[in-house]
Amino acid sequence: MIVRDGERFIEEALQSVCAQTMHAWEVLVVDDGSRDGTVDIVGQFIKRDSTRFFLLQHPAGICRGMSASRNLGLKHARGELITFLDHDDVMSAEKLDRQCKLLDQHPDVAAVIGPNIRWYSWDQSSHGADHAARVDHQQDLGIAASDAGLVVTPPSLLPIFLERTEATPQAPMVRADAIRAVGGFEEAFRDMYEDQVFLAKLLLTNSIVVSNESWQCYRQHSESCVHRAHREGRHQRARRRFLAWLDAYILDRLAQTDRDDARHEMLQSIRALIRRAWWKSLATSVRAALRVRFRRRPRVRA
Repeated sequence: MIVRDGERFIEEALQSVCAQTMHAWEVLVVDDGSRDGTVDIVGQFIKRDSTRFFLLQHPAGICRGMSASRNLGLKHARGELITFLDHDDVMSAEKLDRQCKLLDQHPDVAAVIGPNIRWYSWDQSSHGADHAARVDHQQDLGIAASDAGLVVTPPSLLPIFLERTEATPQAPMVRADAIRAVGGFEEAFRDMYEDQVFLAKLLLTNSIVVSNESWQCYRQHSESCVHRAHREGRHQRARRRFLAWLDAYILDRLAQTDRDDARHEMLQSIRALIRRAWWKSLATSVRAALRVRFRRRPRVRA
């Protein structure tokens, strides 16, 4: 769990781990330069159980961004299986148990994913009236899976998530060896798209189990990283940066692949999809800029 200034929600997130039906777990909270009461709240959990709760910080308590913080946690993690929990989300009580069982049933896959619940009902106050009025719903991953799980071979999942950003899975459970094999998280991505960069590397080369079960509630609120990026107009720029990085990453893989290899053609088709997505993102930004410009244009009276 990575966090920066998360005192509002982090206790509820940690309590959801304590409520797990499976008990063989540890929690590594990586504080990324918090200035509020986050560290004190985590400290209370450590006092209760110092064998399973741990707090990690960067040297001098500096902020290094999401990817560097995730890598710090991964460096110290002792488990064979790793999952992620954002400090403002919560796990269902069966999450760890169900995901572990699916990975046990499919020893050749690298990870298991499932749809999250877009969670609006957490806040019924007047402050969150715009969210509370919306109905909680399950994310659509765009894959016809069952609770028993569907094994998807690489790189079949990546094009789906590139075309439908809303289908990007959260909180996969991943084998630690697979994380090390793809090099963990890219530290140049300090905030937006750090998770999708990691997922792209994972999905390009690994089989994944996809389940229709929902194990995580994704809290919808105005101060989340994603909502702030949309509000401040940074989202599409961040997406194009991610797409440019992914294109270069795949180009490097193509250089290592024989042209007669079937994988070569698949990678080329993904590159074509990336280019379309990049231009689509640019067009979205241009339309948004034009709307703002003409909305602000002063009226001239004759």
